[in-house]
Amino acid sequence: MMLSGKITKEHLHHAYVVEAKREEGLAMLRELMNEFGIATTGNPDFHELEFDALSIDNARDLREAQSFHGADGAKKIFVIVFNTVGHEAQNALLKTLEEPTEGTHFFFVTRTREHLLPTFLSRVQVIGRESSVISHQSLEENAGEEFLRATIAERIKMIEPMTKTKTDDKPKAKEDARLFLESLERALYEKLPKATLGIPKVAFGIAECVSALENVILAKRHLSSRSPSLKLLLEHLALTVSQIENK
Repeated sequence: MMLSGKITKEHLHHAYVVEAKREEGLAMLRELMNEFGIATTGNPDFHELEFDALSIDNARDLREAQSFHGADGAKKIFVIVFNTVGHEAQNALLKTLEEPTEGTHFFFVTRTREHLLPTFLSRVQVIGRESSVISHQSLEENAGEEFLRATIAERIKMIEPMTKTKTDDKPKAKEDARLFLESLERALYEKLPKATLGIPKVAFGIAECVSALENVILAKRHLSSRSPSLKLLLEHLALTVSQIENK
């Protein structure tokens, strides 16, 4: 994904959400600033801030920092990279996004807009991904279906890339887990009508289907917390969700 052409200096909005990985988002924005003639090093009006979870205190600090005008009328740029952000922090930024200091522009870089409030999104322009193609096998579109048909041993192996990660890779693993849970949830919803009708080929009862859906929804809820245990969440699903047998 490239930002050139999507964001122009002549029509620069006061706030953007850029859906991208950390490295990708930073690289694109630095390149964009270079095109705009805005220095990204040694420039007191260019700020790069990175957070795992953007807190309400971080939001208040940002609100205070943006209240000052840029030197000699220069544009003041804030690039804020984060994995998650709470509702309180977003609410603390609403007034700032409504009425930013003149010449101040925000670029929020995060993997997905899904954890952002509608009120927050209504005050920014979203630059989404051009493609949602995922290369990892466990995150393919049919990952949920494969998981349902897999044995427990196969499921454990399938989720290993998300449960055995180093500290630096945990944000990516968390996002991968979110995509995986969405795929599993879709697969279960597709099974629900068939389970209700008792179609033999599915071999998956309605009670089993509903129970599995409840577990997936609960896992998604826990995943949105600050420091979820991916290992516990995903292994619990691997052990408790009934296997679909081919007839």
